[in-house]
Formats: sequence, C-alpha cells, structure tokens
Amino acid sequence: MVEKRSEKMTSKEVKVSGVDSRCCGVMACKYLFCIYNFFLMLCGGLVLGLGVWTLLDKGIFIYLLSIITYKVTFWLMVCSGAAAVLTVLLGYVAIAMENRCLLALYTILLVFIFMFDSITGLLAYVYQDQVDIDLNQHLVESFIQNYGIDSIVSESVDRVQQQYKCCGANSFLDWNFSDWKSENPGHEVPDSCCKTQSPGCGVRNHPSNIPYTGCIHRFSEELREHLFLVGIVSLSLGVVQVLGIIITSCMFSRLRDMQKYESVKTKQDFNNEEQVF
Repeated sequence: MVEKRSEKMTSKEVKVSGVDSRCCGVMACKYLFCIYNFFLMLCGGLVLGLGVWTLLDKGIFIYLLSIITYKVTFWLMVCSGAAAVLTVLLGYVAIAMENRCLLALYTILLVFIFMFDSITGLLAYVYQDQVDIDLNQHLVESFIQNYGIDSIVSESVDRVQQQYKCCGANSFLDWNFSDWKSENPGHEVPDSCCKTQSPGCGVRNHPSNIPYTGCIHRFSEELREHLFLVGIVSLSLGVVQVLGIIITSCMFSRLRDMQKYESVKTKQDFNNEEQVF
C-alpha cells in the first residue's frame, strides 16, 4: 500500500511538473508576443503616418506624373500601416483569450501585410529608375500645355516652382512656348517663378527677379529620395512581420500542446476518480 501511494504521488508530481513547464513555455511566448505586438504597432503607425503625410504634403505633385505607380505606392503604405495597427489589436485579443482561431487569423493578416509591404518596397525601388524617364517625357507637357487649363495641374506647378525655387521644366524659356503665354502676353513667366512673389511680378524675366534653372532636376531628386525612404521603411516592416509570423507560429504550437495536454489530463483525472469510487 505504501509503495502504491508513493508511486501515485510520484506520478502526480511528474504531471504537475509537466504542466508547470508547459505553463512557463506558454507564458514566455505570451510575453514575447506582447512585446513584438507593441513594436509592430509602432512600426505600423510609422508607416501609416508616412503614407498620410506623403499624400497630404506631396500628393499634389502626383498630378505632374504620368505613371500612377507613385500614387499606388503611397496608398499601399496607408493601407498596410492601418492594417498593421488593426492586426495588433486582434493579436492582443487573441492572446488574452488564448484563442487559436484568432491567432490563425492574426497570422494570415500578417502574411497579407507582408505581401503589401513587399510590393510597396519593390514598386518604390523600381520606380526610382523610372523617375527621370517619366519627368523628361511628361513634365514639360504638364508645365507647358496644361498650365492655366487644368486648375489642379496649375496649382501643382505653382507649388513646385515656389518650393524648389525654379522656373519652367527645363528652364524659364519653356514658358515662351506655352498656351498660357499667348493668353497672358504681358507676362514672361507665371508669378510663382518670382523670387519675391507679388501680383504681376512675372512681367520681368531678369535673373534678379526669377531663377533661370528648371524644376526637373530638383523635382527628380526629391522624388528619388522620397521613394528610397519609402522602400527602406516598407521592406523593414516586411522583415518585422516575418519575425511576427515565426513568433505567432510558436505561440500557436504551445497553446495547441497545452490544450491537448489539459484535455488528456482531465480525462485521466476523471478515470482515476471513477476507479476510486
């Protein structure tokens, strides 16, 4: 009898130690998951903020570009950043409830966000090489043919000339061939070209009044730098999501083993109680 009791005590201690070790493993994964989730929320907020800032501050320049890649890239950034923040909230709910279905959904969403960020990064990287070609082919058309006709394009041209302190696409001479010049014969260049702006200041094309350099070089440089930044941020977030997929898979596996062990233990305890009675 004493030996049987000691064997039972030993088996119970082994079970308790097994449960404790599994609980410790699950808790460690939980803490790691929560830390990662918080970091992902910061990264998602950064990407979302960068995308929104780009659309608000640089969005008007999109109308001077013929290829929609630039616009698509930044809308993808906004979508992936917002999706990352919402996915973080889902992750915290899943870990609090220890729900494997929600964790599986969380992992699937991470995969989709990873795909979005990868596409965004690749588009930004590829389009860097197309910026000069696009601007050389179409920027003169936007400046010369559409200025004064399309109000959005006109506003975009004015902002580019004011921000980069330039005049015309290649040079201030571009305005001599524009329809705007024929409709405003008393003006040499738009007022947005002037170094010190005032109504009607574009009547003089003296170098003391306007810059002679065109906007294409500064505009191209700005776009390339911005696209490089977007590519780095997007691909970095993609790497972070790969890490998240690995952590979530470990967490999913731990929870599955824990729940399986607990169900088996419950059945064994129930059978032992029946044997006692």
